[in-house]
Amino acid sequence: MIIVIANQKGGCGKTTTAVNLAGALAARGKDVILVDSDPQGSALKWRSLSESDFPVPVVSLPKPVLDQELPQLARKYEYVIADTPPGMEDITRSALVCADLAIVPMQPSPLDLWSGTDIIGLVRKAEILNPDLKVVLLLNRKIQGTRLGRESLDALKEFPFDVLKTEIHQRVILAEAILHGQTVTQVDPDSPSALEFFSLSLEIVPEEQAHEATAQPERSH
Repeated sequence: MIIVIANQKGGCGKTTTAVNLAGALAARGKDVILVDSDPQGSALKWRSLSESDFPVPVVSLPKPVLDQELPQLARKYEYVIADTPPGMEDITRSALVCADLAIVPMQPSPLDLWSGTDIIGLVRKAEILNPDLKVVLLLNRKIQGTRLGRESLDALKEFPFDVLKTEIHQRVILAEAILHGQTVTQVDPDSPSALEFFSLSLEIVPEEQAHEATAQPERSH
């Protein structure tokens, strides 16, 4: 399964989402690889900070060749998660044309919601070559108990994509985990942030689907 984290706007938490979703799936025993297609190499920098072995390998592919490379990785790994860069339409489009699922993180701010129309146009272009692409919105960096968060959720429902039930809240542990080359599930698997990413992983890959994937012949790495 190829999962692409995409949004043309920067600062919406794409890398944090990609890293911690990969970590949550790996903690569930899934075979995952993380692809960093951002020329800035944020996910690679995160991985380089780790002082221990981490069960999610990270590869760098900062070029518009993902439509060729991601399917090859999907033959070796059960789940391929691609972190895409902001504003670089050619790279993101190359990922979307081969993706099974695109997750669009959206911050609860008017600027992010207004700029969300950019990803709609990009998705529509990708759907010409990938009509089976599924796109979902993730309310990300939400601040607990704010009216803006509630209003933003209502605003997301105006987009032509489904909104995930799981919401990711802004917490210090997310930044601390990244700084130490870890995921929140490694830092504290019982923390609210880790539980949110476990919830996200289960919403995307329910246990019954995971069992079906496990029953398939193993792929050699």
